[in-house]
Amino acid sequence: MKNLFLILLISVSSLTTYSAHISGGDSYVEQIGPNQFEITCKFYRDCNGNGTNLSSVNFSIRVFDNVTNAQVLGPIAMTRFNSPNGDTLTFGDECFTAAQIGLCVHVGIFKTTINLPNNPNGYYFTYRTPPNRNGTILNINSGSSNIWYGQIPDPALVGGNSSPRFVNYPPDAYMCVFNPKDIDFSCTDVDGDSLVYSLITPIDNMQPSGSRPFINVAWTAGHNLANILGAGTACTINPQTGIVSTRSGRLGNYVVAVKCEEYRGGVKIGEVYRDLVLASLNCIFNSKPILEDFELSSVFEFEKEKCIDFVAMDPNLQDTFYLEINSNAYQFGATSSLPPANNTGRYDFSWTTTIGGIDTANNLNVRKLTRSEFEGVGRVGARFCWNLDQCEVLSVDSFWVNVVGFSLGCDGSRDTVSKTVSLPIEKPESDYIIPNVFSPDGDGINDEFYLKQDAFDRCYDALNIKIYNRWGQQVFQSDDAKFSWDGNDESGKELAAGTYFVVLQGFYGGKEVTQNYPVTLFR
Repeated sequence: MKNLFLILLISVSSLTTYSAHISGGDSYVEQIGPNQFEITCKFYRDCNGNGTNLSSVNFSIRVFDNVTNAQVLGPIAMTRFNSPNGDTLTFGDECFTAAQIGLCVHVGIFKTTINLPNNPNGYYFTYRTPPNRNGTILNINSGSSNIWYGQIPDPALVGGNSSPRFVNYPPDAYMCVFNPKDIDFSCTDVDGDSLVYSLITPIDNMQPSGSRPFINVAWTAGHNLANILGAGTACTINPQTGIVSTRSGRLGNYVVAVKCEEYRGGVKIGEVYRDLVLASLNCIFNSKPILEDFELSSVFEFEKEKCIDFVAMDPNLQDTFYLEINSNAYQFGATSSLPPANNTGRYDFSWTTTIGGIDTANNLNVRKLTRSEFEGVGRVGARFCWNLDQCEVLSVDSFWVNVVGFSLGCDGSRDTVSKTVSLPIEKPESDYIIPNVFSPDGDGINDEFYLKQDAFDRCYDALNIKIYNRWGQQVFQSDDAKFSWDGNDESGKELAAGTYFVVLQGFYGGKEVTQNYPVTLFR
């Protein structure tokens, strides 16, 4: 299938005075009717320069056939869409303000609406500025022009088409000298077409008529498409995401140009183009905090005490770092604390990892601030302990500990990382045992009759015990599941040897009991 495109050439009146310190540009097309298109052009200008404001800019467009390069329309004036001097973009991230970056960019937005007849050849559009790029650019000739263009298929294309649209000028559009830095050059596409990204050589000029073929910029010594930032550096793009990965080797300003192509059904139907001037700076880095690899589930046993350690760190090892240990087990007696100090006055921690190993962190300088918050520098640990001695815990569906590590970012906001650890409660299984003989003869061996003591569940068990002689007379009674019988009747009189009958009713060992047992008393 033949690729079908639209070209609009934007010729500029009175550009010579305003165009110094150009910072880049891009454009896109929206189809708003069967044969009607709205063209939007964005022009970026360094407002730190001494050029004339964007209020003096006058754009006009011409439209060309994609195959013959014949002019179809124009010149058609574009209308300013934003304020006369352009809007000032907002720059910076948590480590840099716009003033620290040294970036000040105005964007001028210009629009026009055109009608194009169906044309199997399609159309393409461009616009151009005079040769007055920012004079501080290191990788291309600063006297080159800016050309931005886009392509549209035949208006008769089934379903129509609007071009891809670059995301807004990235607020962190700067590079870090000697360090990796990613910058977003991605597009959105309302038609859901497939997008493919590539780095290209910026365009300098076009033919006198305003049509193709385009003329690329001249790279400065040591720079080319394979070495956009110079030898020994890196500048690549992910063809699926449009993320440009950079590692510059010198302070200064560089032009980076990206082409976004759209495909439908495996056939290319259009493309748009953006180039921007990116500053390479000595960056301030703020790495996010990290929680150590502790297990995310830790079993606690009822009526036993257990402690587990948690450790987190801030890779910016000079930063004050905080660790919060929050849990719904606090109301049932759990605590967060520090372990006993070692012989240096600092604290050692150990924990089970997610793969079952043991890891440690020693000699940490930590201070407890509140019941749940701890403070240190670089690396901080805390210990969570719980003695499960309250019966109420058995009625709660689940317990958890939420571990939160945070430090203050460059802008004073919290950089936070967290994990939640589940705390399953294990209640040991047991069973009661009814002895069938005992000998209360004072020899210290089997002198008393009682049930197996560790089978008793103090939270749930309630048991009534009655013991009868062979004539059906009651000789002993108790409502304590942990009773013991010494072979005497209820008045303390020693009973004769023989067979007696034990009647149990209630709950014991987690089971409902209504049973009778014989027991033989030996003297």
